[in-house]
Formats: sequence, C-alpha cells, structure tokens
Amino acid sequence: MSYTKTQGRTLNLNEKHRSDGSELIPAEVQANIRQDDIPSLDAPLAIGYTVDEEGLINNYAIQPDMSTSEYPSPEQQRRYVFLGAGATLLVVMLLLVTFSVS
Repeated sequence: MSYTKTQGRTLNLNEKHRSDGSELIPAEVQANIRQDDIPSLDAPLAIGYTVDEEGLINNYAIQPDMSTSEYPSPEQQRRYVFLGAGATLLVVMLLLVTFSVS
C-alpha cells in the first residue's frame, strides 16, 4: 500500500482498501464464537477461576492455606536480640550524628 502524508494526516491512496471498522468483531462475540468450538464447558477449572454466562473466564485471588508458626528456638531468639541491639545502635548513632550536625 502506498500512503501519503498531507497536512498531518496519512491518506490511503488505494480506495478499495478503505476501512470503516465494520470488519472488526467485538471481544464478546469472539468469545461466543470460540465457545461454540469448545466441546465441553463443564471441564473443571483451577481453583480461583470462574466462567460467566457468556463463556468469559475470570480469575480471583484465593486464600492460601493457614499454617501455624513455631516458637523460635533459643538460637533464633539470640539472633533476634543481636539484630534488635544492632538496629537500636544504628538509630542512636543516626540521632547523634543528626544532633551534632544541626
């Protein structure tokens, strides 16, 4: 196809290839056409997926299974104490630097 730019518009010089948009098919119609090709819509879907009356698939967030946490071991407790002390030291140092600069 040959196109020409005229005053900011692109013109199609080949008149038989003009489009008014009538050849475009809406998504809902395409879904219904594809639905006719599917042998069975009763096939089970993964958890969190639903199919509405038009045959469109929607997915939703699912809640994960609940698990219980275990009490931290003495080694983990020691690590938490050291991490807390380090974080406290960092905040105190930042405050000292802030007050000394201002």
